[in-house]
Amino acid sequence: MFLAPEPRGPLSGPRVPPFRQLLNVIGCMLVLPWYYVTTALTKYPVTLDILLTIALTELNRYVIEGRRIIFLGHRLFDGKQPSPEEKRDREDLCLESQQATPSLDCLAAVVGWREEPSLYRRALESYKSSTTCVFLLAGIDGDEAQDQEMVDVFNKVYPKSSAVIQIPEPLGLVAERVRAKVISQNRHHDQPVDGAEADAVAMQYCIELAKNTLIQHNLRIGAPDGVRQLCLKQRHLHKKGIMFTAFVFSLVIADILGVEFLWSSDSDTIVFSDSLERTMNTIAADPHAGGASAGLVVHNAHESTVTRLASAVYWGELYLTRSTPACAGTSDCQSGPSTAFRLAALPDILVPWYLQRALGKRMVVNEDRHLTTNLLLRGWKVMFASDVLAATDTPTTMARWLKQQVRWARATHIESLLHPRVYATSHPLLFYGMAKREFGPAIGAIAIIWYLFTSQQLVVFSSKDLLLRVLVGCLYNLLRNPDRMTTKGLPWVLPSIFFYYIPLPAVHLWSMLTMGADGWGTSMRASGERARRETLKKEWFEAGFFVVWMGILGGVTAKVLGIYLGMVPHEKMAAILVTACVGAFGGWKITIGAT
Repeated sequence: MFLAPEPRGPLSGPRVPPFRQLLNVIGCMLVLPWYYVTTALTKYPVTLDILLTIALTELNRYVIEGRRIIFLGHRLFDGKQPSPEEKRDREDLCLESQQATPSLDCLAAVVGWREEPSLYRRALESYKSSTTCVFLLAGIDGDEAQDQEMVDVFNKVYPKSSAVIQIPEPLGLVAERVRAKVISQNRHHDQPVDGAEADAVAMQYCIELAKNTLIQHNLRIGAPDGVRQLCLKQRHLHKKGIMFTAFVFSLVIADILGVEFLWSSDSDTIVFSDSLERTMNTIAADPHAGGASAGLVVHNAHESTVTRLASAVYWGELYLTRSTPACAGTSDCQSGPSTAFRLAALPDILVPWYLQRALGKRMVVNEDRHLTTNLLLRGWKVMFASDVLAATDTPTTMARWLKQQVRWARATHIESLLHPRVYATSHPLLFYGMAKREFGPAIGAIAIIWYLFTSQQLVVFSSKDLLLRVLVGCLYNLLRNPDRMTTKGLPWVLPSIFFYYIPLPAVHLWSMLTMGADGWGTSMRASGERARRETLKKEWFEAGFFVVWMGILGGVTAKVLGIYLGMVPHEKMAAILVTACVGAFGGWKITIGAT
């Protein structure tokens, strides 16, 4: 079914006609003046922005629900063309049966490295409640003594119909070596070097290797007494390395089982009973839909103050921001903890995804965004099932939260700025979402720094506009967000706005200046990994920008108050220096000082 992809060129997939690409480019050109008009020439720019975002979020929910209705109709009528009477019956039945959407079989690949055992157990057990998951593949990126802990958890959760396989060599390294050999042979024989052909050869070799590995272990996959849960472990590389191996094995196992979809998740993610099924149903009826992702909530929200604030951020901000381009099938990030793929889309993209280079370096920390970019470049639609939820883990300290945000922001910059062709193959809403995300925080950071040193305002901030934006956003989330806010969570909503937006310009600017940094930032949750201490130099590199930023904000606050209170210049300068030092010390205290 998926084992022999024919290379059709460097960007194979559902073809985007040249005329459509031209229209997309024209649409992108029109986005910039539209963005300027809605920000610089309006009295309430951020309120207008939230209203537009809400409209697109509602449109996205309408689109995905329509896709589920179409899929249900196909299942009920076996793909036959219904009569007019059947069409009316189908519409009535679909409207009455939205809560009983039929299941859709899929594989689930759960990858991780040195996860905290109790959390990993909860993650694996959560798949038992999913009727859609017919096979579970657990990938462990490590084969040392400390990694055996995760294997033991797997064996305890799935003691029957399961197996553990040691992979002699990570398949990503195999693919890299085979691809290099194909290119070398072509050059040796003075033949043209075709990167897509080399990718296809490397991919096919890895698939055959995975197939032979399964045969050697006699797992009887698909038989009544065969293996239904498989754990793969390989020597430690990185998340991309274990994902590549897991995806290749998923292609082989899916071909055996006749399964069309793959769910990909992390070792700290807990899925709900309908998470997989309702995500798959958003892409099942459209053969050009290559992937989808579900929304996220935080399952460790009560662990610390930071996790409570982060949980409110997920509720108030991420649900809306991820919906902006999704209604056009151009969601720009399939979040790693909650992603679905059409398996037919994977063979062409896995090798170029794994071997990605940017700014002269191999990229290993932007795995989810680059997978999405590869799908969009090849014409596949990518959906965001905003009304479906899975639960993920969030950092418990300010320092770890900032490191995570910087890592995500670096991946966002790389995919948004270094792959301009994706805007030609995608709806202009993708470019619109990028423009808001990339320009807004950068302009804000520059404007604040400029005001501190020159006392000149590049951007006029309206307190009434900001307050209205907060009220509109909170009201909408209370009414429509699928993550129902409890009374205990409400007091954290307002503080979470400051928690998220105060560091945002600094995170954005610092991540843009350090796009080439390849560190993961946060350590894994296993006790041995948490016990490791970072060097002071590394801590300052990863969180020092926040210390500086808090000093800048302290100075700006003093300057504004000094002007308001009519201070003389030397009083104003003293106030700026004092509050800048206090702000920087506070930033250090809750990040570097706390570790």
